[in-house]
Amino acid sequence: MKTILKTQLNFRDLGGIMTRDGRKIKPGLLFRSGDLFSLSGEDISELEKMGLSMIIDLRAGREIENRPDRVIATVKQQIHIDIHDAARDRAERFLDDNDAKGLETVLIGDYVRMVDIHQADFRNFLHILATTDHLPLVYHCAAGKDRTGMATVFLLTALGVEVSEIWDDYMATNLYSGKFIEKIIKKVTESGKNGEILRPLLEVRQEYLQAALDRIDQNYCGLKAYVKDILMADAKQLQEKYLE
Repeated sequence: MKTILKTQLNFRDLGGIMTRDGRKIKPGLLFRSGDLFSLSGEDISELEKMGLSMIIDLRAGREIENRPDRVIATVKQQIHIDIHDAARDRAERFLDDNDAKGLETVLIGDYVRMVDIHQADFRNFLHILATTDHLPLVYHCAAGKDRTGMATVFLLTALGVEVSEIWDDYMATNLYSGKFIEKIIKKVTESGKNGEILRPLLEVRQEYLQAALDRIDQNYCGLKAYVKDILMADAKQLQEKYLE
């Protein structure tokens, strides 16, 4: 996997992903990422050369306060859509109890919660993408995998991407972030704690997204209907803007 940045490995271009009708997402317009707090000067320069114009931050306020994005001179607009990191509070309790089984269930519940509770936030996200003139843009959460992952699922659905391709993009986080995940686990283990217990929180897993899709199927008549009727995505406008 080729990465664009050296200090945020999960920063990646959605360009090139195929749609069901044989079109592709235009390269260099839509990027998904983890937070931009630890970017090196070299990577900031790379984003400025790219002409990055908008940042959509999907993190909770406390996360932004602790790890604010670096300043990128070309960015004209920065938007905050607060999708609360509820999993963090539950995870801390399970970590204190060394409860590996509990940690495996944290994100399953969080994905279902996002489907039910954060509809207005994802609706706003898709509306911004359909109407903005500030391109290219990046949207991100903390690690760029769960909140960003769900936002991408909804975006790719609106763009007409096959479900198999949506799954491939979702699971690719484990490839992009693999070295970082192993580094964190090793560091925690070397401190004398059980680092491996963190793995379910650091990775994406099939059961996480599947739990969200199952809820959507059961309560909202499927993913396409959810994106169209609940999130009110303007698929035509999104496709005209981002497909070639």
